[in-house]
Amino acid sequence: MSLPKRFPLRVANGKTIEIPSVGYGTWASGENSWAKDAVAEALKAGYRHLDCAWMYGVDEPIGEAIKGSGVPREEIFITSKFWPHFGHPDNVELCLDKILKNMGLDYIDLYLAHWPCVWKPISREALQNAKSFHNATSKDRGIAGGEDDPPQIDWEHTTSNLASRAGHKGSFVPTWKAMQQCVKTGKTKAVGVSNFSISDMEELLPHENDIPISCNQIEVHPWLPQNELVEFGKKHNIITTCYSPFAGQLPEGKSLLHDTKVVELAKKNDMDVGQLLGSWAVQRGTVPLGKSGTPSRIKSNLDVKKLSAEDMKVLDEMALPEEKGRTVNFVEAWGVPLHEG
Repeated sequence: MSLPKRFPLRVANGKTIEIPSVGYGTWASGENSWAKDAVAEALKAGYRHLDCAWMYGVDEPIGEAIKGSGVPREEIFITSKFWPHFGHPDNVELCLDKILKNMGLDYIDLYLAHWPCVWKPISREALQNAKSFHNATSKDRGIAGGEDDPPQIDWEHTTSNLASRAGHKGSFVPTWKAMQQCVKTGKTKAVGVSNFSISDMEELLPHENDIPISCNQIEVHPWLPQNELVEFGKKHNIITTCYSPFAGQLPEGKSLLHDTKVVELAKKNDMDVGQLLGSWAVQRGTVPLGKSGTPSRIKSNLDVKKLSAEDMKVLDEMALPEEKGRTVNFVEAWGVPLHEG
């Protein structure tokens, strides 16, 4: 049985556009030639949704792949994101301009804040000249601070939730309004967020006006189902897109792709493991952003199919307690202590 090929995505003035229900992720694509070839293969296989970001450093090869694919631009849904040191309201549009120039595009479909915090850049000039190529240094990228030091947080423009937990006052609202302005200029059709908690999004909800929070992109897979965040999104008509839908591998070597239950369910349904996990995500009403460099897997990951209620339940009950909340406690991973309350 089939699953939806597209979901409605809210945009300005009460309208909606369609977002393909399965996307192709371009994170950690590494060298440019690899990214160009992989995206070209994805477009050839039928993908019409590319998930990108300035920080990934592969905008140019992705743009070349799009241009060489023969697929009309209007048929491809393109998401991109600004890294935190572009998060000051004065710099949000600058990052989008760099993305558009590097990809050779006039607009993107969805522009996201990559994280709910803002960092300090070296300077405006450094941002104008910033590069995000493979193995670029913090200085190359225009990020203030040394290579081995945590980034310098601009608490004033970080979400009030995170700022208060670190003993500061902050608000992401000015940055959000700058993002909304990018819709008004026509450089993006919609705006949203990534790695935002419920509290982070609640700060922005009163300021949606005619340009809503269209999307929250977070890590989601059976080990980390993010049920509360997903349900919050549904309640407020915010689409959840899911990075790392196959979970990768835990430090101790445990991998969801080789989990006994997952492998057995895939075999039972005559599916690849990635195809199974993508099907689970779409059936939940979310959008998986899988990635592979293998042509056969690129193709099969796109072919999602409806699972039985019994199989969905098995996957729904695989959450690991130790994984809960990991993706929203990201600031601590960058050396910035937070406290509860």
